[in-house]
Amino acid sequence: MLSKKIFLPLFIFLFLVPQTLIFAIATRISPVRIDRLVYPGQVLDEKITVANLSDSPTTYYFYLADFRASGEMGEAELVVPGTEKEYSLVSWIKITGEPIQLGPKEEKEISFQIKIPQDASPGGYYGAIVAATTPPQVKEEGREKGAIIGIAQQTASLVLLQIAGPVEEKAMVREFSTEKDLYFQIPFEVKFISRIQNLGNVHIKPSGIIEIKNYLGKVIETIPVNQDGANVLPKTIRRFENSWKKDIGFGKYTASLTLTYGTPPDRGGQGIKSLYAQTSFWILPLKIILPVGIAILIFVIIFILFLKFYKQLAIKTALEEAGIPSSLTRKLRKKPTLPLIFTFVLVLLGLLIIVALIYLLFLV
Repeated sequence: MLSKKIFLPLFIFLFLVPQTLIFAIATRISPVRIDRLVYPGQVLDEKITVANLSDSPTTYYFYLADFRASGEMGEAELVVPGTEKEYSLVSWIKITGEPIQLGPKEEKEISFQIKIPQDASPGGYYGAIVAATTPPQVKEEGREKGAIIGIAQQTASLVLLQIAGPVEEKAMVREFSTEKDLYFQIPFEVKFISRIQNLGNVHIKPSGIIEIKNYLGKVIETIPVNQDGANVLPKTIRRFENSWKKDIGFGKYTASLTLTYGTPPDRGGQGIKSLYAQTSFWILPLKIILPVGIAILIFVIIFILFLKFYKQLAIKTALEEAGIPSSLTRKLRKKPTLPLIFTFVLVLLGLLIIVALIYLLFLV
């Protein structure tokens, strides 16, 4: 069994689907994630592959570590075994404690064994197998006490086990929102933020869709969420971000988040469960609203002048029919009248406004 006194730091993105990880310098480890459903007393024989991608020989040391979520974006922080006592499986793993040397472009399989105790309780258990070019150190003080730190090249394969049985699978949507409530520019990009909290004792993989409807209730877009199968660890919150881009839009939109998670009963879980949340936002493009608004304003002004003109004309006609003296009618005749072109402009603007509103309300 590997000593638990020497460890190292690492922040890697948790559970994204890629099955290999190439470190920034010249090391690759695969798979980066081992995810299994197991039973008490079961023994797993697993392998990882470490590759030296550099042009010079490199020595690798292997260590075990617990890991925990760091932030909400899926990063894992490696910590001293036993730090995450409730969920640690490091003591179940047997792997070589001897360093290995790999030549340039050479790779090697490393075998290890995981022995699940007979009395292991149902739930999620986690650990990491780390390969590094030098022995690491443990941070002894400060807020991050217990975190593994180091300056060498290092990478890890994360191990996630779910022990079958009456596990607690429970989650909730802590937040479902858009980055902004109003969007004034076109083309536009709406960013959706979904924060899922795992209240249970086993990791979950919530996945589903965001369905976008316009103000008429018509579904205009469906966006997949967590297609890669990223995990949410127990007692943590995971943030998912999705975006919707379009060249044009107008009005109020409603977005509905529908997710499912859980393990089927025949695999030792409580069945598939669902999560739902809803939010709304507005698309009000200034490139469209300003011209239409100006056109409506001009239409109103011309319409008022139009009414004034016909009111004056009606008074004049009534006076003439009543036999009012011509001197008064001549005074009325001197009042300004609305040119015929105003009537034409009024009708044209009215038609343009109607067409614009039909386009915005029914075609966008």
